Amino acid sequence: MSSSGPAGEDAVALADVPLFAGIAPVEIERLEHFMARFELGAGERLFRQGDESSRMYVMERGHIEVEVELPGGRTKRLARLGPGESLGENSLLLGGRRTASAVATEPTSGWILFRAGFDMLRLDGGAGAVELMARLTESGVARLRRRYEAVAAELPDGAGMFAEGAVHEAATPAAAELATPEYVRGLLCFDEFFDERQVDAVIGGCTPLELPRGALLTANGARGGDLLLVLRGAVDVSVRRGTAAQRVRLAGPGRFVGHVGAIEGGPSPVVAHTHERLIVVEIPGERVRGMLRDPSAAARRFSSAIAEDVSRAMRQAERPVARTLARASAPGALA
Repeated sequence: MSSSGPAGEDAVALADVPLFAGIAPVEIERLEHFMARFELGAGERLFRQGDESSRMYVMERGHIEVEVELPGGRTKRLARLGPGESLGENSLLLGGRRTASAVATEPTSGWILFRAGFDMLRLDGGAGAVELMARLTESGVARLRRRYEAVAAELPDGAGMFAEGAVHEAATPAAAELATPEYVRGLLCFDEFFDERQVDAVIGGCTPLELPRGALLTANGARGGDLLLVLRGAVDVSVRRGTAAQRVRLAGPGRFVGHVGAIEGGPSPVVAHTHERLIVVEIPGERVRGMLRDPSAAARRFSSAIAEDVSRAMRQAERPVARTLARASAPGALA
């Protein structure tokens, strides 16, 4: 792979990349200072599974296939990415090593965003940085939905469907002190918030709910919805096809549930049930979407927390583990 700075004579303008379309030229020029060009020939690897991760990539032309190495020397394709899409932000948000490999299937070029620049931009209140990070989060949510749909497509097509029940049918108001800014600031997704006022800007006015084990939070195919913040307990997130199911996430305190519905507004590709007695806060989807493009410090930290949690959900959904299928005899049953 070769790379060069954005000022080279043959550099394609960053504004020509779909991800940056419509961003003001002065903001594009500012963003360019954080980035460099890369070029790959057909068959060249962008990175390998297990490599140290210190950068993300934005595609300008060509295609990249993302694959994971499985036990026994086998490989499995996870995604095929093209112009305007990005990859590698999961590693920047979560740290650690690459969890998959990426190879160009044809001559491919694009832009590199290094860790230092990424860390600055995701909390930056400038118009270009805010819009870019909102688009990256939306792209990550769309990719998460596609991953869930791919997992569901690989399940055996069993007859019948799970009995879902009514969403939140057993919900009751929970103790108000469990949703105070002071308490929430101690949770994982809020550890970058400066003070309780920033937390209140996100959850102010939201009522905590308590649900028993096995209660339905998100129904398969349900459209839209709120983003759920887990305060206590855990949520089983699964994909289902007929009577077959696979857990794709167990979300505990300080994690979010319902990214796809709250941010995309489309049908949910997953079912979410309480794993145990649960206390959650519902953050309205309209508020979530608005804060993605809000330049305030509280919104920038909230947007960063959502992006990180989407990355965690994606990493769990891509984890190359043996699948356990369940044939349910009761709502919410999983192996």
